[in-house]
Amino acid sequence: MTRQIVTETCAAVEEALVEGLAVARGEVSAEGMGRDLPLPRFVTGLATLPQALPRQVFGLTTQLVVPPGAWAVVHLPGGEPAVYGPGSYWLWGQPGAVLVQWVDARRRQAPVGPVEGFSADKWRVRLWLVVDVAVSDPRLIAAHRQPLDALATATRAATLAYIERHSHAALTGRDGEAGGMDGPALAVLERLRTDPALAGLEIISVRVVERQGDERQIEAATAATVAAARIDEALRVEAAEHRATLQRLEARSVVEEREHGLRLAATAATARERLLAQQAEVQQAALAARLEIVLAQIRAQTAEIAREEQLWQAEQARLQGEWERVQRQLLEAHQTDQHVRVLEAQQGLVRAEGDVVLAAQTHQNERALALAAIQQQIAEQRARQAEIAAERRAQHDQALLELHLRHEALMAEQMQKLEAWRAQQGLGASRVMGVLGLEVAE
Repeated sequence: MTRQIVTETCAAVEEALVEGLAVARGEVSAEGMGRDLPLPRFVTGLATLPQALPRQVFGLTTQLVVPPGAWAVVHLPGGEPAVYGPGSYWLWGQPGAVLVQWVDARRRQAPVGPVEGFSADKWRVRLWLVVDVAVSDPRLIAAHRQPLDALATATRAATLAYIERHSHAALTGRDGEAGGMDGPALAVLERLRTDPALAGLEIISVRVVERQGDERQIEAATAATVAAARIDEALRVEAAEHRATLQRLEARSVVEEREHGLRLAATAATARERLLAQQAEVQQAALAARLEIVLAQIRAQTAEIAREEQLWQAEQARLQGEWERVQRQLLEAHQTDQHVRVLEAQQGLVRAEGDVVLAAQTHQNERALALAAIQQQIAEQRARQAEIAAERRAQHDQALLELHLRHEALMAEQMQKLEAWRAQQGLGASRVMGVLGLEVAE
């Protein structure tokens, strides 16, 4: 018997040593380590009851396994609660019992409803809401006894407060800028986020999924809407009849006004025809006077050209006389030179003869140069006078051509205006006859 006890003790010690060595070396899997731990069961809806973690390795350590989607609030002996996220943890050197609570970290939807209350105008209204909520502080939720009940109570209170402040029309539909499906949801969401009873919860959103009003009020509103629609339709038909009557009167007044306008147009057309005829006569007279003025200017310019031509001929005659005088002077100089040469030959003064010959040649050269310069000046003056006369003749011809073209264009424009006016008068007369024939037919 003693040997059996010793054997069992040795086996237990050996198993504990093997387990401790495996844990120290990291050879034990998390699945095997957390196989005997209880699974979370959220008794309050968001947190479990406190549970004691079992001791391992001769009571020196405790294993904590936190599943995904949960937090672990560990109550250590003599200390503040600690929060652990999903994972596996070893708690060493903690004497006494280690209590743990698992808190649900997943987002959930909490349906609330129907919430029934009286509107501001004392009609019964029902609302169904869905609140999206998540845990923000696991310590507060672990210490909370009924967090989801508190959420439902706060949601009902906020919804009833909103119902009492608004009318039946705003709660069951959109009344102007107030009401609709988003109005109650936004008001309840704002109130829940500031409610101290929901500390530790994060209110993500609030949605109104269904609403129901008082049937009597809805039937009365429907009947009033139908009656208003009928009244609007009757008013619209009456207004359409009034507009049709006004349009008939306006059409009649337009026809009478057009008849009066056509009569005035016929009278004005006759007067306009006379005026155009007078304007054509005046324009022709003005054109004839302008043509006479241009012809007088041309005659004056022609006389000026003739006078300049006479001056040019006189200048040519003067230059010709000057040239003849120079020729005579040259002839006299030649004769004088011949006489001097004869005298010198007769006297036999060889030296004096050379001097005279040199002087005569010098004088003859000077005369020849002067004659050449005068001839060049005469040729330049003749060329300049010829160019001026040609330019003036070209200008006079261009002026005559432009005046003739302008006269023809003016006459063509007057003829076109006269033809257009006659065509317009013919079209106006045909329209007048058509309108008069239509009136006779009516």
